[in-house]
Amino acid sequence: MRSLRFLFLVVVFPAISFAQITIDNGDMPQAGDTIRLSTAYDISGLDFSSTGPNFNWDFSELQPALQRVDTFVSVQETPWVYQLIFFLSANLAKKQLEFDQIPGFEVTDVYEYYKNQSSDFRSVGFGITLNSIPLPNKYNDPDIIFKFPINYGNQDSSYATYGIDIPGIGYTGGWKKRVNYVDGWGTLTTPFGSFETVRLKSEVLQFDSLYIDSLGFGIPIYRQYTEYKWLGENKGLPLLKVTDDGLLPSYLYMDSVRMLTTGGVNPAQLKAEINLFPNPSDGLLNITIKAESNASIDVLFIDAEGRQVYQHNLQGRFQNKKQVQINLRNKGFEPGFYYAIIRQENRIAIKKLVIQ
Repeated sequence: MRSLRFLFLVVVFPAISFAQITIDNGDMPQAGDTIRLSTAYDISGLDFSSTGPNFNWDFSELQPALQRVDTFVSVQETPWVYQLIFFLSANLAKKQLEFDQIPGFEVTDVYEYYKNQSSDFRSVGFGITLNSIPLPNKYNDPDIIFKFPINYGNQDSSYATYGIDIPGIGYTGGWKKRVNYVDGWGTLTTPFGSFETVRLKSEVLQFDSLYIDSLGFGIPIYRQYTEYKWLGENKGLPLLKVTDDGLLPSYLYMDSVRMLTTGGVNPAQLKAEINLFPNPSDGLLNITIKAESNASIDVLFIDAEGRQVYQHNLQGRFQNKKQVQINLRNKGFEPGFYYAIIRQENRIAIKKLVIQ
């Protein structure tokens, strides 16, 4: 009998210890949540694609470049004009950055709206106020970000569409096709700690278009990228999200407050040696930097949400020149606020940039 008990403990307890977790709508963000996130970029080639059951993902060596805090509120805490559109279709909102860096355009009261329910977590629209004119926009079809419960082996897809008239400018619209695969579970380690997790892989194809009345034509932007999300119980947002668009993968992970450094080098010194102009820019951007002619210099552009938009290598381009020009047109930039992360060998500087 004792042998049978021992066999039961050996067989059953490891299975319990290493069983996968299940994610449902109770693990999503709630009104009142404030979640700190760090953005990091890896140039050493971390393996983020490998996966499977009872897998161990180690991203403990990530070095954060930027931090932000996502703030979630109830729909009732957003502007009343937005509430008229979203009071039935949403039960959660996230405050986004306001924007007034483009002359003649002031964007305020920016919110993204979600519906968290037992079946799924979906993005249902957004609201902005442009030059004091409220422009709430509910998607024609929602973007199903997560379908519950999230268990290893699950697969689902969604197709989201939107369109909105912009007074004095024109029209913007587009669509997003998302295919989700739950392709792994196990333990995730980041600079924030180690967590039990399930991983969701999303293949995303996205099209956005901006039609400008004064020009008489539209500007199409196609994007194809893969998102990898590691989810934990009662965390609200993914513990880690990797976005891979075929250039330089970006990492966004849950974190604590950190004093961001640049590897022991005075960041103010490097920042003073770099200038971006004109700023705001129409897409033709000049860069001046104090550098050796063969110095390795990379410039990475990310949007206000930490998503990578474009990466450019400047090695050798400063030979016999005081400045170089980068053409950012037709590179996926929409009018708005961006960060330019400039890496010169072991030094990093971050500059703010406005694209008109």
